[in-house]
Amino acid sequence: MNTQQLECFICVADKLNFTKAAEELYLSTPTVTHHIKSLEEELGTKLFIRNSRMVQLTNMGKIFYSDAKDILNRVYISRKKMSEKNSDKISFFKIGCSSHVELVNMENILKKMRNSLPNIYPRILVKPYSTIRNLLKGGNIELALVTRDMVKDISCKFMLIKEIKTYAIFKKGYEIDGMCLEDMDSISFQDLKSECLITLSPKYIPFKPGNVLQENLTLHSEYGFNIVCDSDIEAIQLAKSGYGVAILPENTIPDIMDDIVIKVISDQSSVDYGIAYQKDAENERIKFFIENFE
Repeated sequence: MNTQQLECFICVADKLNFTKAAEELYLSTPTVTHHIKSLEEELGTKLFIRNSRMVQLTNMGKIFYSDAKDILNRVYISRKKMSEKNSDKISFFKIGCSSHVELVNMENILKKMRNSLPNIYPRILVKPYSTIRNLLKGGNIELALVTRDMVKDISCKFMLIKEIKTYAIFKKGYEIDGMCLEDMDSISFQDLKSECLITLSPKYIPFKPGNVLQENLTLHSEYGFNIVCDSDIEAIQLAKSGYGVAILPENTIPDIMDDIVIKVISDQSSVDYGIAYQKDAENERIKFFIENFE
């Protein structure tokens, strides 16, 4: 006796029609007939009277109906209890970042986490830094990849990973005034000020007073031609296609790119980049992420 046999019996008993029961259960009529016949053989009694005009329960079928209902209810309750028990073991780990590149760079650590902490499921939000900052502040995410400036006024812990710089990204052979940009020993903002500059929207990069490069970019947007993007992927693709020079922070640049040149800009300040997390949430998943982040 199995649950499908019981489900077929209950459905036929309720509808008194094998064809309608089959449609209800998304089975073929011969399959329903087979399950009922097998159940009758196992019980050693007829459950239905069936002819060309009607289907009705036998006396034994009427008695068995309440037992079958009870068995299915107990199975349903048991399954529900097991499902709830298993779901109690599962928890979600909410992580924030403001760059698709950061998301890609999490691949290795997520694979390690899947093997070492199988009941923890990451949920990763890629949002503007102001949104990530507010989510962290409100306790709606546990951890975020950020610059120190993003979280300077938030009550959280910050672990420095590295000091990052901003880079110029352009296609191979890109020229300025007849000079191939990739052949230059160093590149300053002054070298680029006459070009179309491709930047990320300010909502993805917090402004840091005293950062000369950011101040120059702000001035350039007033007198020069800028393309402002809402995606690091878009900015890199435009630069790769020759529309201008992308000016992007290191945490938004993929490790490997073909047919493109990446050069650090000389006149700038470095920025502290790392992991911010809730002070009261030093649990195993946060510790694992910090210890294994590459």
